[in-house]
Amino acid sequence: MSESNPYRLRWQQDAHDVLGEFLAAARKENLPALSWTIATSGALVGDVDSLNSTPDGMRAAFEAWTGWLNARGVTDRMRRDGVTHLYAQFRRGEGATEVRGAIRADIHPPFDEEPS
Repeated sequence: MSESNPYRLRWQQDAHDVLGEFLAAARKENLPALSWTIATSGALVGDVDSLNSTPDGMRAAFEAWTGWLNARGVTDRMRRDGVTHLYAQFRRGEGATEVRGAIRADIHPPFDEEPS
């Protein structure tokens, strides 16, 4: 086993604890549900649901979470295929237990629209 494994497990545990805080706040603040991933680095990534949301609903979910998290580095880019990629970074906590992460959304154009 790698010497770095205990660190990775601690980072993941810290992210798990922060995710618990996020889910509790989501219930209290009525934030939309996201799909969450915890990386081996301890990064916490929230993806907006693209299957059960409209493009406007996806953007609203992204904005709700980035606003609540005071996220920074918000990008809003349209790719050549017409998909809009939204991305923002956040930090939670301080020092050794700080958790970093991102909120992401890929908003596809409606089926009746052709990409430019």
